[in-house]
Amino acid sequence: MKFKSKRCYLVYGIAANHLNAKQANYALNHWIKNQRLGKIIYHEHFASKPLGGIAIFEISSQQELDELTMEPQKEDSYLYGWDLNYHPLIHSTDTERFIYQVQYTLSSYRGVNLSYELKD
Repeated sequence: MKFKSKRCYLVYGIAANHLNAKQANYALNHWIKNQRLGKIIYHEHFASKPLGGIAIFEISSQQELDELTMEPQKEDSYLYGWDLNYHPLIHSTDTERFIYQVQYTLSSYRGVNLSYELKD
């Protein structure tokens, strides 16, 4: 993947088949601790099969993007053997804009008002 500008990326992953739920959750939790992957701003685990989870990272450089996409291919990676997909997000260009997008979605589509303000 080529880095164009600072942006949030959604990582969607299906765990390796040999992992149970506890092992898959452990693997994802330990993988997102790696600070070379960019700033982790959200993650969640899948509650049923297929096991796995999602994570959202703020990526600020080609180096972070390369680490995010290449690190799981290493045999010593917590996510080695997982089926991973990476998606740059449109509106969430950084952490603040991701949080704002959550607030906007809740407000616009469900009438739930949060009081988070985006400061440019």
